Amino acid sequence: MKRCLSLLIVTALLSGCSSLSGSFSTDDRTPSELILAEPLQVNYQTEIMLMRYSQLILDAKDDRSRQARYFYERGLLADSMGLRSLAHADFQRSLTLQPDFVPAYNFIGLYMTQTEQFDEAFDAYDSIAQLDPENNYVFLNRGIALYYGERYGLAIDDLVSAYNEAPNDPFRTLWLYYPEYQVNAEEALKSVQARYNQHIDDVWSWNIVSLYTQAISETELLAKLLDGLDKNAPNYNEILAHRLTETYFYLGKYKALMNDDSAAESYFKLALSNNVYEFIEHGYARLELSRLAAK
Repeated sequence: MKRCLSLLIVTALLSGCSSLSGSFSTDDRTPSELILAEPLQVNYQTEIMLMRYSQLILDAKDDRSRQARYFYERGLLADSMGLRSLAHADFQRSLTLQPDFVPAYNFIGLYMTQTEQFDEAFDAYDSIAQLDPENNYVFLNRGIALYYGERYGLAIDDLVSAYNEAPNDPFRTLWLYYPEYQVNAEEALKSVQARYNQHIDDVWSWNIVSLYTQAISETELLAKLLDGLDKNAPNYNEILAHRLTETYFYLGKYKALMNDDSAAESYFKLALSNNVYEFIEHGYARLELSRLAAK
């Protein structure tokens, strides 16, 4: 879900399940059996644009509004390249120049959540809510921050609002499930099943939700990873990398809920391996790994 290394030999523990609270059978898979994409690389044009924006920022020094926009756009490029410190600094500079520049607050909120600085994240999202009450993403992103900050009731309130804005978005369905699971696992399962039954399109990512509803097993989900992809398409590897980043992240979350930390860790590392820096799943995979390491 967009905001979103050379892979060493990895053996992931992949499991089928009979129920969310039941036992798991595991089978070892060799690297040749894993679905992998070539990690995405920064292209030459992006590097040139990064340098170009540096010049544009200097040229706009007498126009604070234009300079704020250029800092923001350079931050977007830096974020897509994985240069998080540069991106964060540019978004902050953008807000210094133009304190009502809403898009920059969104990235500040994401970065603060991913580094577990929750008060700062809430401040950023509250600023969005005040400046742009119709913003389509503030409920989703603030809800995720509240979930990681273990404020589950408030997280559910925001994520229900986010879901209601786009009930056909499988990722909003998943993020709403996580705080609901923390409050009442059995009711959360019923809710995610009901929401899954209401979806009206065939976007591939609904397969991930299907796993959470117990309609398919983990092994069946992994067998579907290449469904609908054309290996001869020029953007095949990019689309595959995006799909794998999302799938492996949400599989990691699934295994973490099952207290299978070893498998969760493997999946989060696989989510990182595609270098899809602009997807929120990439940033949150790092947060999840940090939390697993702290256990």
